[in-house]
Amino acid sequence: MTSSSSRRPTGLPAESAKHYSLHPLERTLAALVIALLVSQPWMLGGMRVWPQIIACTLAVLAFIVALIPRTITELHHAGGTLRLNMGRKLIRFPFFWLGLLWFALIITQNLNPAWSYESREGGWFLTAIDPVAWLPPGIKGAPFAWMDGWRTLMIHATVWFVVCALWVGITRRKTAQILLTTVALNGVLVAVAVIMQRLTDTKKLLWLWDAPTDYFAAGFPYKNHAGEFLCVIVALCLGLAWWHMRSAERALKKSHPGMVWVLVAVLTLVGQMLTYARAATGIAVIFFVIVALAYGLRMLFFSRGGTHRLVTAASTVLLLILTTVALTQLETDKVWKKFEELKLFEENTSVSVSSRRQATAATLDMAATQPLFGHGAGCFRYIFPEYQQHYQEIWETQRWDGRLKQFVPYQRLVWEFAHNDYAQLWAEFGWVGVGFLAFAVGGVIIAARRAGLTSQVGFLIMLGGPGLVAATAAVDFPFHNPAVLCITAAVITLTLRWAQLSSKR
Repeated sequence: MTSSSSRRPTGLPAESAKHYSLHPLERTLAALVIALLVSQPWMLGGMRVWPQIIACTLAVLAFIVALIPRTITELHHAGGTLRLNMGRKLIRFPFFWLGLLWFALIITQNLNPAWSYESREGGWFLTAIDPVAWLPPGIKGAPFAWMDGWRTLMIHATVWFVVCALWVGITRRKTAQILLTTVALNGVLVAVAVIMQRLTDTKKLLWLWDAPTDYFAAGFPYKNHAGEFLCVIVALCLGLAWWHMRSAERALKKSHPGMVWVLVAVLTLVGQMLTYARAATGIAVIFFVIVALAYGLRMLFFSRGGTHRLVTAASTVLLLILTTVALTQLETDKVWKKFEELKLFEENTSVSVSSRRQATAATLDMAATQPLFGHGAGCFRYIFPEYQQHYQEIWETQRWDGRLKQFVPYQRLVWEFAHNDYAQLWAEFGWVGVGFLAFAVGGVIIAARRAGLTSQVGFLIMLGGPGLVAATAAVDFPFHNPAVLCITAAVITLTLRWAQLSSKR
């Protein structure tokens, strides 16, 4: 028996067996966040200006709703009437202050330019400006539609508003479960869209828009971003499956929806394979196998109550049969060919393994010239050519000259991103930016320990998705995709909040 005087950070009494309704403001908050997270992967992965403006607007509205004081009555919990001051909880949230400092850094960079972007017929160039030496420098005049410091500020502010709104505004475990379940089901639909695109051999994004290249998946113009997005979904489905299994065991239930979640996780993994995103698919398969082995060992040696082992075994066999049929019918031999190649992407030799290494080296050269504060938010594609030119493989592409019977230089390669988020973070924000990231990661670890995640395997599995994305960030740029960035931050926040509320019952 637990004591009724146990600490509860939200000020709400523990939920009893009775089903209480969610507060109207909490329902509104959930609806706004769902609209944001569900729409992003379908709106070109959030990579264009218009979906980013929509996302930021929804995030601001969610933040405002989360801060409105609430009157909690007997309709919403087992105790008497309570008045919750949400603002007090916000100012105790470390990420709130960390975000304000981060925005101060970006704004200072934008207002203290070291370079001025100038355009002319046929191209553009940068003109040096004398900035205030002891302040973080930046770049002015860069096209907002391409990328600049103000657009970077908008993207990062969207994540900050969402995280603060979720942490402050969610007072019930039920809300976190609804949000994570909705995000997972939406991700499964994204995987189904990938499968259908491969079956129909469409050349359009979602059969509607002309794709900028042939290397797209679902609503993502860049297939690797789709693969990284689905990493989060696979882990989330597996985590929900584990949580339902544990809940069934505690309640001595003979059936639960856990195996259904495993089935949709497999379906999502098949869709991820068909994105042909090698790094994301490889680590997702490894993660899936580890979780499957852990589940098998637990069922054999540590399971108590819940579904009968024969039922679980039969479900597992059926699952394997369905997976085999799916892999056979969808002709996934293309996936295995990708793994056999030495290059990450067959279609573009400029982003092979060696060229990515050179791009990282050039980015580190760029960072070394402004190690403390970096060159400024959103400046990478404008300043990188100065360092890119020293690495021939990433400086210009080649074409076959039939007259000379050899490859000749053709044009300068444009690198919008470093294909290494950590190197680009240092180049744009310096050691100060790296320090901010370290504080954020440390905050997540501390919050996880306080919520007792080490004893809640289902929640650890859910956090595995963001961990997989963080691993791919060393060879790609998932955190420069707003859809991937938002869902990663939201899943971390929702999982920690759910675990925290569960541990304080």
